[in-house]
Amino acid sequence: TLIHLAWIVPLVLLIIYVSSPRFRGDIAETRVRRILANGLEKNRYTILNDVVVPSGGGTVRIDHVVVSKFGIFVIESQYARGKVSGSEVQDRWKQVHLGRTTLFENPVHRNRLQAEALQALLDAPALLFRRIVVLTGHGSFRNGLPPGVVEAEQLIRHMRRKGEYRLDSEQAARALGVIESARLKPQGGIFVNRSALLATLLLLVAVAGAYFAFKEEIGELREAWSLRSEMKSNPSDFHPDGRPKSERELWEDSLRCASSPDTGRCACYEPGGRKADLDPDKCRELAERGSVLRQ
Repeated sequence: TLIHLAWIVPLVLLIIYVSSPRFRGDIAETRVRRILANGLEKNRYTILNDVVVPSGGGTVRIDHVVVSKFGIFVIESQYARGKVSGSEVQDRWKQVHLGRTTLFENPVHRNRLQAEALQALLDAPALLFRRIVVLTGHGSFRNGLPPGVVEAEQLIRHMRRKGEYRLDSEQAARALGVIESARLKPQGGIFVNRSALLATLLLLVAVAGAYFAFKEEIGELREAWSLRSEMKSNPSDFHPDGRPKSERELWEDSLRCASSPDTGRCACYEPGGRKADLDPDKCRELAERGSVLRQ
């Protein structure tokens, strides 16, 4: 039915989106963003994320720029699964995952273009820029990592090794101001976690659609669960086969009944002491059953 599309369609879209290169790229960016924020001293390093600057007749997007006295770090985040292979000069790298081979653009080349765009923007010598590609999600890299490529766990250590000063405080502040003023759009806020927000939205739509599609079944499951919990806490209110007792049966269970085989007399009383109006056969049945008071 059409109502099932309300959860099937967003679920399929969620699966496709999570498998997309953009989502994986945002995963890599988010991880590197967290590593930089937690690993670098704020009084020595200024971190800029998702920087878009003009370059020639177009624009260049840079995942992370870190400005410090030790240079301007231009960082590219790259997500790749499985076994990765490639060199610094190859146009494309190869990844093999679950027996499937795919090619992707060499991130070292992209990182070099990013650094060149910043160099032109700042009109600064190339010596000031430190290019880094951070590789995440991969299982291994054949023949060792190319120069300038590090794993996420080694990023902070790699940056701290670049300990010689390349800018003074005034130069670093000037470079930071130029980059900030040249950014084509403000970043942050909702854009920081756009992938997480979109994935969460698709998940919520899928869950809501599934709820409306299976509302009756969910209601039945909820009732069965409630009944099972009630049976566990008040077993005397149910028959052995699980059927709930009627109000009449619960009332009869609460009676105190006694009969005498010698005289044939029988009487039942409610918990408050009031005598119950029952026919003799029913009274004797309850007394023999021993619901409350045996004969």
